[in-house]
Amino acid sequence: MTADLPDRPVTDRPATDGFDSDGFDPGRPGPDRSENEPSEADRSQDDRPQDDRSQDDPLSDERLPGVGAAKMGLRDALRRGGWAICSLAVPLVAMEQLTREATTVLAPDIRDHFGISDALFVAIAGFSGVALTLGGIPLAWLADRVRRTYLVVTSAGLGACALLGAGLAQNTWQLFAAYIFTGIAAAYSSPVFLSMLTDAYPVEGRGRILSLHAIATPLGQAIGPTLAGSLAALAGAGDQAWRWAYIGLAIPYAVLAVSAAIFLKEPARGQSERQMLLGGTKGNTVEPPVGIIQAFRRMMRVKTFLHMCLGIGVLGLALFTLPLQMSLLLGDEYGYDAFTRGLIFSVAQIPVIAAMFIGGHQFDRSYRHNPPRTMHIAGAALLLFGAVIGLGIWAQPVWALIGVYVLGYMCFGIALVAISPLIAAVTPVRLRTQAFAILPVFTFLMGGFFGSVFAGVISDSYGARTAMAAAVPISAVAAGCLFLRGARFLEPDISAATGELVADGRTSP
Repeated sequence: MTADLPDRPVTDRPATDGFDSDGFDPGRPGPDRSENEPSEADRSQDDRPQDDRSQDDPLSDERLPGVGAAKMGLRDALRRGGWAICSLAVPLVAMEQLTREATTVLAPDIRDHFGISDALFVAIAGFSGVALTLGGIPLAWLADRVRRTYLVVTSAGLGACALLGAGLAQNTWQLFAAYIFTGIAAAYSSPVFLSMLTDAYPVEGRGRILSLHAIATPLGQAIGPTLAGSLAALAGAGDQAWRWAYIGLAIPYAVLAVSAAIFLKEPARGQSERQMLLGGTKGNTVEPPVGIIQAFRRMMRVKTFLHMCLGIGVLGLALFTLPLQMSLLLGDEYGYDAFTRGLIFSVAQIPVIAAMFIGGHQFDRSYRHNPPRTMHIAGAALLLFGAVIGLGIWAQPVWALIGVYVLGYMCFGIALVAISPLIAAVTPVRLRTQAFAILPVFTFLMGGFFGSVFAGVISDSYGARTAMAAAVPISAVAAGCLFLRGARFLEPDISAATGELVADGRTSP
């Protein structure tokens, strides 16, 4: 005997979209399931082969977002998304990079002041990177639950205080603590700013917009060395001059924190894709935040993202090793002081910035016509980066050595501008903030911190040139090959991420 059941509407949604016909989401945390435990719908969706998942994707037979779209200039993209977010993101990211560059330029002076070895100083400074990369995960989790503007303001204020602490440090333990807090202060940058920029600006101009965020890094590298070296030079020739560089840099950091509190606004989550695919953001709500464990497990099933994580992970050995060892080489072998080293590093970033700006333009153009080509270009640029540094680092004339350094970083810059828009393209909206935080963790765990310490040991025994020649080519070639292989999965992953957004939009009230 069966009871009469009320009529229920029948939908044409596939069962794997995570909703039943009443709009109930089995993926939401409840009293019987924590937010880190995947729902039955998520498990059944993720456990299927990639080819099977793409067959019922709602966009499998339609145009992918941004592909075949009309050309959009940088000014049009800024006008549609607003100037405030980009105008504050670029100087804040540049400021965070500037603090790291100050440490790079002042490395020989700080090392000599405290009487420590290359390896020990690299380890102390490297823990700033540890805090930056590992701190991004909990901050990304928090950014999905509070207004992201609050995290920006708080982190910028903490960064200013940490710089002041570094300048006042009286022993290596105090310096170590200050470096830890500079890393924590910068940990929000990738997950928070990249997700805000991706939400605010249209897909058609995403490459150019996110390239500005990427350009902020070499911009900080261009301004930071000269500024830090100049402040140290103005303070005098004593062994305390490096302290004033840190104290002076804390002032603009504090000004930017106040500016962010006044002008920065929060964009709607998934705003750009929702406007393109669903006709707007009204009535379309983003699903509840996903837990850290579930987000990681789901993103590891996105093959394009996995290949990029592995590629950037092995590349971390080169990225952490090259600038510090180059500074030590210029100081020890060529006898350049902090100001001269700073000037060299600053001037070297000018062509890198130009290459990255062109790379952002090329990304939008290539993505409109053939998305996998963007990963092919990035992979080829990384291969060239490893070859240039591996062969050219043995050049003895300083002008040739600097030329090799610049050319290598131009190749890396072209690859760098493709990474963030590719992650945005293959990541579902509700996982986007945490996806941007996961990538730097691979950089640290696979090659960054421990690789740079290993390079410091090589530098102590065999010199900086040998350390760079051992670290950069292997990591860059491995990263380039991983990018080239990951290109084959790009279009199915974009379609799957967009299909999830469409399915969520259909179920919204």
